Amino acid sequence: MPSLALFDFDGTLTTRDSFGDFFSFSSGKRRVAFAAAKAAGASLRSLRFDRGFLKEAMLSSLLGGVSYDFYLSMAKQYADTRLDKIIRPSAVKTFSKHLSRKDSVYVVTASMKEWIAFWAKRQSKDVIVIGTELEVDEGGVLTGRLATPNCRGAEKVARIRKAVDLSRYSEIYAYGDSGGDREMLALADYPVYRWREVPEL
Repeated sequence: MPSLALFDFDGTLTTRDSFGDFFSFSSGKRRVAFAAAKAAGASLRSLRFDRGFLKEAMLSSLLGGVSYDFYLSMAKQYADTRLDKIIRPSAVKTFSKHLSRKDSVYVVTASMKEWIAFWAKRQSKDVIVIGTELEVDEGGVLTGRLATPNCRGAEKVARIRKAVDLSRYSEIYAYGDSGGDREMLALADYPVYRWREVPEL
């Protein structure tokens, strides 16, 4: 039976958060700071402090009314020109080892999946990316809202179980770096947290 490898992206395969880095690249740091302040204000007014609410509030400022095709072109440009600068080389070695073993490799992220998918396909066409998805209206325009719950914590496991028949795999490896990865790590025979005790492959 094959093995399954589940990788968080931000902070695990990267040295810092790609969500903020992408929007700094595509929108500029000043606009990102304004969107973050606006989201924090909305959070205080509504007394909602969950990450999904804050993310959607930021996205409404940064992406609301933007065509999906334009956003996709920016995601590709970011993946092609900047994303490699924050990739963690030691993590990619483990990622590549799983690919060389012909394991099923999934990246499961709370970030939007588009720029990560462009990076992942350069590693192998077989890598699957599961991430937070954006709502697109009938005209191909981003609404600024999320089409799925924020892919973090228990939502990561729900999305994995929807996409993957776990019973097909003899071994499950999972790699994460934050509290949002704990539920995913709990699925694994070999959980790796912040690259401590990395298994021999």
